This record gives sequence, structure tokens and C-alpha cells, in this order.
Amino acid sequence: MTLTDLSPPPSGPVSLAAAKTFLRVDHADEDDLIQNLIDAAARQIEARCGVSLITRAQRLTKPVCGAGVYLNRYPVVSIDAVENDGTSIPIDANLRARPVLVRVKQSGDVQVDFTAGFGIAPDDIPTLLRQGVLLLVAHLYEHRGAEPELPMGFPMMVDALIQPYRGIRL
Repeated sequence: MTLTDLSPPPSGPVSLAAAKTFLRVDHADEDDLIQNLIDAAARQIEARCGVSLITRAQRLTKPVCGAGVYLNRYPVVSIDAVENDGTSIPIDANLRARPVLVRVKQSGDVQVDFTAGFGIAPDDIPTLLRQGVLLLVAHLYEHRGAEPELPMGFPMMVDALIQPYRGIRL
């Protein structure tokens, strides 16, 4: 399974200014570091919850399993194209379901181009997810050295905030 962005998000889930305010950083010396931490935190939240924070075009390539292919991102705005071994096939899916099942009758590798995300601006993202990104940025910023005696792993407070958006896996 491969998930790739067809175009980069038009903005980050939180702005550099918002992250610096949250971190209480008032200088520009670490702007690049903080921006990288925002990007890393956003990717972690997206992977953990199965969401796309900022709306963008994506491509999922995976073999057909059962009745079709489940899209591992939410919310899906549109399905733009479905191909099976290079041949275009009709789109058959319920976009309101979570996860979205793209029904495919053929077997083999399926490539689904779709658009997913809460919106194009940070304010479009639910508050709990934005706050989770900020808390994870703060955690990564504070523990840059990762001393061996510090607890490692995903911060419990971040996990608690994003819990309502995590998909149930059986």
C-alpha cells in the first residue's frame, strides 16, 4: 500500500506564528526547526487518526482485497479517478462512510486518486486536532535531545485530544 500526496497542502495545520506563540518563542532563530516540527507533528497526527488535516489531492495504490479498496484517509471530499492495472474504471463509493470503500470488481493493483481534508485553512481543522498538533510540536521542541531517562512514545495528552478522530479498527 502506498499513499502519496499529488500536491502539497496549501498551508500547514497551524501557522508558524501560532506555534511560536504556543511555545513562547519570540525570536526567528529557530523558525526552520519549528516549521519542521509542525510538519512532523501534522504527519504523525494524520497517520495516527487516518485523517487529512488540510485538503489536498492524494493517491492510494494497493491490491484489491475483497470487494474493493478502503481509503485510509478521512474526510474524503471527492474521488477523482480509479484505475485497475492502468485501466480506468467507474467510480463506485459512498463518500459518507468511514472508511470509504471504493468497490472494484477486478483483481490486481488499484490506484485511487482522491481529495481529502477538513479544509484549506487551519481554522477549518477541528480544534482538538489543531491543539493536538500544537501539543505534539511542544513535546518535540522540548525533547529535542531525547535523553534516555525521558519517557518516549506518543504523549498521552495528545492521544487523549485526538481520540475522537481515530478510526475504530477491528
